[in-house]
Amino acid sequence: MSWKKGIIIGLVAIVLYGIVGLPLVARAQETVTPQLTNEPTGTEIMFDLIVMRPLGMVGLAVGTTLFVVALPFLLVTGSAESAADALVDEPYKFTFVRGMGRY
Repeated sequence: MSWKKGIIIGLVAIVLYGIVGLPLVARAQETVTPQLTNEPTGTEIMFDLIVMRPLGMVGLAVGTTLFVVALPFLLVTGSAESAADALVDEPYKFTFVRGMGRY
């Protein structure tokens, strides 16, 4: 077998491998790409909408109530701002500011 024939057979093998293997690589990339880009899946968005957002609203209501009840004591100790951040601001941002499906 001459070297020209070997090169031609090698090129044909590479082209055939590319034709057969390329769709498999493209399909694998479609399934992995959302995981690599940190985009939330449909399941994560639905879970967020049905479970986490209502729990966030409950947490915001409870935190606001606790903050109002504890406010006289917080003013005396000078820790009202940090308590407001923890009890009101964080639940508010969790419920209304962050993107759907992102935790």
